[in-house]
Amino acid sequence: MRCRSVLAVAAVLVLVGGAAPAFAADGPVSAAFPDIEVPVGGSSIDPLGPSLWSIEEATLTGVQVAYRLTGLTGVRITPSEQGGGDCTTPSSTRVTCTDPRGLTFEGETVELYLPVDVTADRTAEPGDTGKVTITVSADGLTPITGVSTIRVTGKRQNLPVTGPATAWLGLLLLAAGAVLLVSGRVLRRPGR
Repeated sequence: MRCRSVLAVAAVLVLVGGAAPAFAADGPVSAAFPDIEVPVGGSSIDPLGPSLWSIEEATLTGVQVAYRLTGLTGVRITPSEQGGGDCTTPSSTRVTCTDPRGLTFEGETVELYLPVDVTADRTAEPGDTGKVTITVSADGLTPITGVSTIRVTGKRQNLPVTGPATAWLGLLLLAAGAVLLVSGRVLRRPGR
């Protein structure tokens, strides 16, 4: 039963996030590492970080997540404000974050644990891909290593009602409302 639960969680993570899960060899904790896209001259929509889960109660101490970016020019990784933890950045392609609080599981998934932001400058080439090797380690845990693919895109893909298009959409809706209001008043005039 335990094996089926782990496989079900892994299958969901692969389908939802396009992640390739890696499993701890001797421990109760497993991890998945998502692939992401980063636009030229911008940052990825979400930070990059492993998703960790345990099917049983577990507490990790001495937790560390190490990132190493390879294969891309004009792309850098930096500690994310969303993740907390204590991070060091020896270079624009390496980040190591630790969590002094430790990590406790009670059967749930912790997504984007101690993540990094991925940013591409204007010299990055659309279509280029690289890898970020992510290693999760903790006291008494066999290190879990996985690889996330980073793909550089030509421009940021905005959500339908966010980003720069929002202002134009708002003005268009405001203009349409004004036209309907004026036409309604014209049609209600006496004698028409």
